[in-house]
Amino acid sequence: MSQHRYVLRYFDIQGLCETLRLLLTASGVDWTEEHPEWPKEKTNQPMGHLPVLVVSNADGKPELVLSETLVIERYIAREYGLLPADNLAAARQEQLRDQLHDVGSTHIEYMHSTGERSAELVTKFEQDATCLVSVHVAALRHNGNNGHYFGDTLSYVDLAAYAFFKFFSNAGPRSLKSKIGLLDYTRIPEVSKLMAAVEASSSLEPYFTAEKVNGPRLATRFK
Repeated sequence: MSQHRYVLRYFDIQGLCETLRLLLTASGVDWTEEHPEWPKEKTNQPMGHLPVLVVSNADGKPELVLSETLVIERYIAREYGLLPADNLAAARQEQLRDQLHDVGSTHIEYMHSTGERSAELVTKFEQDATCLVSVHVAALRHNGNNGHYFGDTLSYVDLAAYAFFKFFSNAGPRSLKSKIGLLDYTRIPEVSKLMAAVEASSSLEPYFTAEKVNGPRLATRFK
């Protein structure tokens, strides 16, 4: 049992935090979520943005405040065995995770772009998403197409990929129009198998079944 307690600060949306929610749930740790009033609470965050993870000891005394999404993810993944201790093996997972992050970042920039830059980002998204699917399908096949990237149990990149593909399956009309279909996991058998494996994990049952304290369940949990 972990000697730490965690508070995850983020907006009441999926956004950047779904991998973190999955990691914290899969790790079986004591964690809660806060939705700071924004922008009122902006200056109270280390870098003025979210997510933020507050790590406290068993008595509730804060020991660490982390403010960068991928740093928080990797801290949790390493702490609870979802990233291997071997540096090379960990790098293989982190590379795949960063590929997902890069394509997601293009989408986020597109959502806030206009004109010529918007058109450029559509082209970049199409190229990068096509490449990503090819690389990730190859990785899943290399592992025997058993629903996991590595071995036969949940790993960091399994959870990150689940959140990534679910995000794009739920994306709205401003989300790169027809290009979003490039990441439709229902059309990619290897990824569909991964999604099913994640959803079947007993350690994630609280993520898929628990109701949120404040408001509808689907704001921060996928169907």
